[in-house]
Amino acid sequence: MADALATLARLRRLEVAEARRHLAERNAALAAAEARHDQARAAPGTEAARPADAASGTGPGDYAAWLPLALAERDRAARAARHSAGMATQARDALAVQRAAERQVELLREQRAAAVALKARRKAQAVLDEFGGRR
Repeated sequence: MADALATLARLRRLEVAEARRHLAERNAALAAAEARHDQARAAPGTEAARPADAASGTGPGDYAAWLPLALAERDRAARAARHSAGMATQARDALAVQRAAERQVELLREQRAAAVALKARRKAQAVLDEFGGRR
């Protein structure tokens, strides 16, 4: 039984490590999505502040054509950031579940070790009692 618990403990450690890696990936995706959203949110103001350039042919008409596309990109980026936040939350919850399962195995191993130690002490006490009764 001790080998089975050791194997289970090793499995739980691996599952926790995998959950941590998954959480790190989700957090990285969230950071990228938030950066994309920040950039998309700032783009209309940045573009509007840019002066018209006669040499390149950009002017108010170009901004009017560009703005709906920029707003659509901003909305897509906001949805992606919300989705990434949800995925990160799920990964965080999954890690908490894996850590709890790992802790339960640790507690079970400690209880088993305490039971074995108690049994050994009782056996030693029984030997002493038997030896004391012989005198």
